[in-house]
Amino acid sequence: MVSGSSDEILAGKVSDYDRKSELKSFDDSKLGVKGLLDAGLTKIPRMFINEQHKTDMTWGSRESSPESVPIIDFKGMDKDAALRTQIIKKVGEACEKWGFFQVVNHGIPESVLNDMIDGIRRFHEQDAETKKEYYSRDSQKKVRFISNFDLYQARMANWRDSLSCVMAPNPPLPEQLPAVCRDIVMEYSGQVMKLGLTLFELLSEALGLNPNHLKDMECAEGLFLSGHYYPACPEPELTLGTSSHTDPDFFTILLQDQMGGLQVLHEDQWVDVPPIPGALVINMGDLLQLVSNDRFKSIFHRVLAKNVGPRISLASFFNTSHPQNNSRLYGPIKELLSEENPPIYRETTVDEFLAYYFSKGLDGNSSLPHFKLESSPESVPIIDFKGVDKDAALRTQIVKKVGEACEKWGFFQVVNHGIPESVLNDMIDGIRRFHEQDAETKKEYYSRDSQNKVRFSSNFDLYQARTANWRDSLSCVMAPNPPLPEQLPAVCRDIVMEYSGQVMKLGLTLFELLSEALGLNPNHLKDMECAEGLFLLGHYYPACPEPELTLGTSSHTDPDFFTILLQDQMGGLQVLHEDQWVDVPPIPGALLINMGDLLQLVSNDRFKSIFHRVLAKNVGPRISVASFFRKSHAENNSRLYGPVKELLSEENPPIYRETTLDEFLTYYFSKGLDGNSSLPHFKL
Repeated sequence: MVSGSSDEILAGKVSDYDRKSELKSFDDSKLGVKGLLDAGLTKIPRMFINEQHKTDMTWGSRESSPESVPIIDFKGMDKDAALRTQIIKKVGEACEKWGFFQVVNHGIPESVLNDMIDGIRRFHEQDAETKKEYYSRDSQKKVRFISNFDLYQARMANWRDSLSCVMAPNPPLPEQLPAVCRDIVMEYSGQVMKLGLTLFELLSEALGLNPNHLKDMECAEGLFLSGHYYPACPEPELTLGTSSHTDPDFFTILLQDQMGGLQVLHEDQWVDVPPIPGALVINMGDLLQLVSNDRFKSIFHRVLAKNVGPRISLASFFNTSHPQNNSRLYGPIKELLSEENPPIYRETTVDEFLAYYFSKGLDGNSSLPHFKLESSPESVPIIDFKGVDKDAALRTQIVKKVGEACEKWGFFQVVNHGIPESVLNDMIDGIRRFHEQDAETKKEYYSRDSQNKVRFSSNFDLYQARTANWRDSLSCVMAPNPPLPEQLPAVCRDIVMEYSGQVMKLGLTLFELLSEALGLNPNHLKDMECAEGLFLLGHYYPACPEPELTLGTSSHTDPDFFTILLQDQMGGLQVLHEDQWVDVPPIPGALLINMGDLLQLVSNDRFKSIFHRVLAKNVGPRISVASFFRKSHAENNSRLYGPVKELLSEENPPIYRETTLDEFLTYYFSKGLDGNSSLPHFKL
């Protein structure tokens, strides 16, 4: 097995790596992460390293946030009806806006909380041979020690070990619990179960239901404890204590020590959840978001690795524990539904939900979209541009439609755009001819040098991405300084030049419409030099023998002002709209327009740059041409872009700092298509 030190890995000196062997060796040791440190480790193994080479701990973090996770005081709640009503309101608001809150005066003595933390510490720091007896990946066991439940599924291992105990509805025998923490685990479980029942009442009332509604649905039957131990990490910038995830339960009660490190993703920014002595953190889980029909939110959260430690926490998950062979179906609560609020999710059992959650591991994605009802009442808007330059009243209507599409979808399809369908078809054929020509001729264009104006490559982020995509691309920088005609491939030279001229003209029209949709003069965005650059990407997606195992293009947003996409009739493009992947069916003669990160930045979040992806298919090829409106990374453009001042006000302050195109693109390309937006990196 070759694993290599982190220094060698980051320097690119390790050419061979058997990840499966490294995982198995770690698992077979039964010593967990703490065992690595006990052995004197000073560099973390590759299996823990984020494959982008560095976890950006400043990504979207708020060190001095005007907002923080709400703190709710439960004192006197059972004695004062008016006070209880106020607390219910606060709980509801926290669940809708944050999905998290901290609770004080909750009824569990601080001495019990401290003893529980100490008990988890004693378990993890006891003699290794004694601890090994509990090590298991058998989910049927009620008590087990494990490091990374998703070790073999996850893209990277997390820097933590865990003691798991199923405490309800069928708890283990006392002698099955570790002697070093047996008494406090039983004591704390009883106390936290009592608090959980109170929370189910408050949550029911916050939804406008009777206090026992969620309990009557058997939501409060299960309790699963996970006592986490995060050792000090010698290279915390390279890994995470716990990857970004949501919880697969109704809600979680978290007890954390005073070490800190927990962060919540709120409005696309990671917000610290500072420990408060005696407080407990409450977060909504996926199952509560499902039954509340998206009223209460299950929010992404993570734990940073630190070079000090250990950090100790105890998560109490309230669900019907898996596996219980529970056939009860859970779906949106009927009393919450109406014609204006139809069900978003299908019914599912807890077993089915957990089986799906555990099969994918902590992959950074929510499990909820998998359970959404498939029939979407909406689709990407289609806008007809016919007469846009001849009828002022019609233009006003089109501007309104463009603005609404950019705000709600970030995407729209346009018909009657002025480019002849014959030119569109010829462009698709030209890209096909390039990719299907003699391999030796095509090889002459293959390059990873971003200075080349014309180049063929496969996966621009091949060395950064977690997985490669099933596509090849021809890239051409067509403005402001186009290549010489002879630099373009002969098989598609004429049509690339023809199409570029046509699409540039349409782009200028779009910049006018977008400016007007923002309430600006038609030339505003053009005067900002947003329309100076044009970069073409001709993608070729061959038929894939195992399309269920990969993607044509991973989930991403575009690093430009907007993109004009020409696609053939093969299909496969999807847009993420309201947490659901929506197909974008090809329309003959239509072009797809999507907003890019830079337009979201300058519009101060008015227009949205939305995640999209392309599925791999077992038929093909699929061919598309993406026209990105921005200057090339090689243009050395020092102009600063920030929120347009005319759009700002006291009620709408700037969200982003100013940045140059070069700085933005450098950051975007350095991380590759990793499933995350680049925009939070540039937030104030």
